[in-house]
Amino acid sequence: MFSASRDYFTGRMFRRQFVPSLISALGLAVGDMADAIVVGQRMGVVGLAAISLTLPVFMVINVIMHGFGLGASIRYSTQLARGEHVEALSGFQGIMLLVPALGVLLALAANLMLTPLLALLGTVPGDGALFETSREYLRIVVSGTPVYFASYLMNYFLRNADREKLASFGFTFGNLCDIALNILFVLVLDMGAAGAALSTVLGQMIAVCIYALGLAARGSELGFKPFNPSFRGAFGCFRVGFASSSQYLYSMVFILLANNLLIDMYGSTGVAVFDLVQNASCLILYIYEGTARAAQPLLSTFSGEHNDQGRARTLRLALVWGTLAGGAAILFVALLPNVVCTVFGIDGADAAALGAYALRVFCLGAAFAGASVVLESYCQSCGSERPAFWLATFRGALLLIPMTLLLSRFGPMAFWWLYPATEFGSLTLFLLIWRGRTAAQDLEAERILRRTIGSGESELSGLTAAVEEFCERWEASPKQSYFVTMSVEELCAVIQKKGLGGRPGVIQVTLIAQPDGVLALHIRDSAVSFNPFALDARRAGAGADFDPDALGVLVVREKAKEFYYRRYQGFNSLIVKI
Repeated sequence: MFSASRDYFTGRMFRRQFVPSLISALGLAVGDMADAIVVGQRMGVVGLAAISLTLPVFMVINVIMHGFGLGASIRYSTQLARGEHVEALSGFQGIMLLVPALGVLLALAANLMLTPLLALLGTVPGDGALFETSREYLRIVVSGTPVYFASYLMNYFLRNADREKLASFGFTFGNLCDIALNILFVLVLDMGAAGAALSTVLGQMIAVCIYALGLAARGSELGFKPFNPSFRGAFGCFRVGFASSSQYLYSMVFILLANNLLIDMYGSTGVAVFDLVQNASCLILYIYEGTARAAQPLLSTFSGEHNDQGRARTLRLALVWGTLAGGAAILFVALLPNVVCTVFGIDGADAAALGAYALRVFCLGAAFAGASVVLESYCQSCGSERPAFWLATFRGALLLIPMTLLLSRFGPMAFWWLYPATEFGSLTLFLLIWRGRTAAQDLEAERILRRTIGSGESELSGLTAAVEEFCERWEASPKQSYFVTMSVEELCAVIQKKGLGGRPGVIQVTLIAQPDGVLALHIRDSAVSFNPFALDARRAGAGADFDPDALGVLVVREKAKEFYYRRYQGFNSLIVKI
C-alpha cells in the first residue's frame, strides 16, 4: 500500500551502489595482497618482511590520496545536491590538477632520500638481503605516487557522478592486471620485489586509462570542457577527508613501532606474521570500506537535501550489509587460518603456528573495526568531521599505541591481543560520546516539507495544498508562494504524465525554507530517464503542435533563480530555487 511518508528511494539507491563498491573493495584487497602473496611464495619470510617494512610509506600516500579523494567527492556531491553544478565541475578540475602534481613532488623527494628513508623504516645496508629487497621494492612504489593519486581521485569522483559501474570496472580490471603482472614478473621472469612493485604501478595506470575514457565520453558530468579549474577550497577538502584518512597516519606510527618490537621478539618471522595479519585486515576491512563508499554519495546527497530519514536509513543499510559481507570474510579467516598462512608463503611449523594464532585473535576485533569504518564515513559524509576524527584517533593512536606498548610487555603471544582490545574500546568510547549526533542537523525540522506521491492526480492536489500552507507558515510573499506552488504542480504533473506515463511510480518532493529567504525545491522520481527542462520550448507558443506541458515548464524555468536536472542512482532529480 502506498504511503506518503515511506522512503521508496534509499534502499534501491544503496543496493545500486553496494555491489559495484563491494567488487571494487574485493579487487582492491586482492590487489594489495597480491604483492605479499606472490613475493611470499617466491621469497618467503624475507620478502614478506621487506613489504611490511615499507608499509609506512604506503600509509603516507594513503593519507593524502584518501584525504583529498574523500573530501573532494563529498564536496562535489553536496554541491550537486544544492544545484551548484558549475562550482562542482570547477572544483573537480582543480583537484585533478593539484593532487597529481603534489604526487610528482613527493615521488622526487622520496627517491632522492631513499637510503635515509629505509633507515627510518628499520633496515640499513648492513642487513643484506632484507635491505636490498626493501630498496628495490620501495624505489618503484614511490615513483608511482602520481599515478595512485590520479587513479583514486578519478574513482571517488566517478562514484559520486553516478558512474559507479565504470569506477568498479576500472578498479577491478586494474587490480586483475596487477595480479596477472605480479605472476608474470615475479614467478615467471623472477624479477623479485621490483616486479611486484612494478605490477602495482602498471595496474593503476591501466585503471587511470579506463577512467579517462569514461570522463571523455559524451554526456559525462565530469571532464575538462569547459576548462575552468578552481583551487578554492582544495585544502579545505583535505581537512574534511583527513578525519578518515588520519587513520593511515596513525597506522604508519603503529607499523613502525610494531615492526621494531616484533624484530626484537621474533626476528624477521615476527615481521612476516605481522604483514600476514595486515593483509588479512585488508581482506576484511576493505569490505567494510567498500560498504562505506557505497553509502557516501547517498549520505552527501541527503545532507545537501537535509534528508534526515534518508541518512538514517542509509546508515542502517550500510551497517547491516557491511556486517553480512564482512562477517563472511571474518569467518573464513578465523576458521581456516592455516590456509591463509600457506597462501602467503608462511609454511614453517613455528611461523605457521604463530600466524594462525595471530589471525584468530585479530578476528575477535574485526567486526568492531568494521562498524567503526562505517560510522567514520557516516559522520564525514554528513559534515561531522570532529566525531569521525575522534573515532579514527581512538583506533589509530590514543588506544592503539598504548595497547601495543602495554601488551608487548606480557610476552610475544599477548602482543596480538592489541587488535580486539583497541577496536572494542574505541567503538565503545565513540558510541558513549556520539550517540547519533551529527552536524547535519543545521536546519530546524519545521523548515523542511517532504511528501511522496504516486502517479494519481488526486494525490497531487493534496500536495499543492501542503505546499501553500508551508509557504504561508514561512511568510513567503504572495508572488513567491504562487510560483513555488505552481512549480510543484507543473513539474509533478508533467512527470506523472510524460515521465511515468500512467505507470505506477513515486515522486518525492522536498521543499526547504532557507534562512536567506529562498525556497529550494527538490524533486526525485522513479520514472525512466526524463528531464522536464528538456521539453521543446518552441511548443510552448500558439500553433498546431502546442504543448501545454512545455509552456508550464517554460514558466518555471523563467521564474526560477536556479534550476538543474540530474539522472542520479537510477532516478531523476530536479532542483529549483525560487
